[in-house]
Amino acid sequence: MNIVYSSSDSYAQVMGVSLFSLLKNNTDSPELNIFIIDNNISDKNKDKVVSMCRSFDRGVTFIPIADIEKLAGTSIDVGRWNISTFARLFYGSLLPESVEKVIHVDCDTMVMSSLRPLWETDIEGKAVAGALECIGDSYKTEIGMAKDDIYINAGNVMLNLKYIRERGLEESFKKFIASHSRLSFMDQPVLNACTANDEKLVVDLRYNLFALVYYLKYKNVLKAKRVSHFYTDKEVALAKRNPCIVHFTTCFMDGTRPWIEGNRHPLVSQYLEYRAQSPWADEPLWKDERGGIKRLGGKIFNTLPQGFVAASIGTVHDVIVPLKNKTKGR
Repeated sequence: MNIVYSSSDSYAQVMGVSLFSLLKNNTDSPELNIFIIDNNISDKNKDKVVSMCRSFDRGVTFIPIADIEKLAGTSIDVGRWNISTFARLFYGSLLPESVEKVIHVDCDTMVMSSLRPLWETDIEGKAVAGALECIGDSYKTEIGMAKDDIYINAGNVMLNLKYIRERGLEESFKKFIASHSRLSFMDQPVLNACTANDEKLVVDLRYNLFALVYYLKYKNVLKAKRVSHFYTDKEVALAKRNPCIVHFTTCFMDGTRPWIEGNRHPLVSQYLEYRAQSPWADEPLWKDERGGIKRLGGKIFNTLPQGFVAASIGTVHDVIVPLKNKTKGR
């Protein structure tokens, strides 16, 4: 099983705790190859990662991140994101030719069970396997996709590098990036727009349980994201009862994440248990650096009726943000 993370030094601690949870819950895998795309991770953090992997009798390979803009052949407006997020589009070039399939795991995750069922899923003839993104149709149409096209979350995905190399998909990624000066969700629209529906395999939500499904009732999740193609209420509930990868995405109902003081995610205690067993146990939690207005907004969201909040956020996500991005992209 080949696992890939991509991290900068600022997120190395977060990545390390995720990796610890993965190692602890995947001892059933006879072979586990860890690759880390290294965006200037410090020697101190690298030493911790290596020591941790050794304690589970696993090896780890650090691969220096390439100049992504040079690789893409254009400048990239990353906004508040880190350029390393685009690395997964170019794993076919960054990783050894002998690596034909990988599971990419985002740093801001907690792995709670074995990834072998995902790894053993047949992706012959597919470029990528991942969970559906909870996203409005306007995000699809702004990049030339149809409303009923499959749109997956690129945070935790299995990539068929053999297929990607054979089909020359990296060239398609480069052309798409060059023709779009502003991209919502960075590399995610690139991966979705450049792969056809029959090149994507939708997997269970348990492999990418994002934060919003823990904070809102199902009907309000759909309302907040203005989503028309998603899992059923029963499928979401089943995934939450049997999670594999919990994805601590940002959420307007909280404003912090488990490595930040004051986080209220329902699974924060489990995350902190993994953190306490990791080499970063003695590191302090991050400070909540949100300004007063954002903190107040979070309190208001949790005071007002959830349905009203979800409808209001839905207008922002599905109308205002896409319009803003479209204007910037001109």
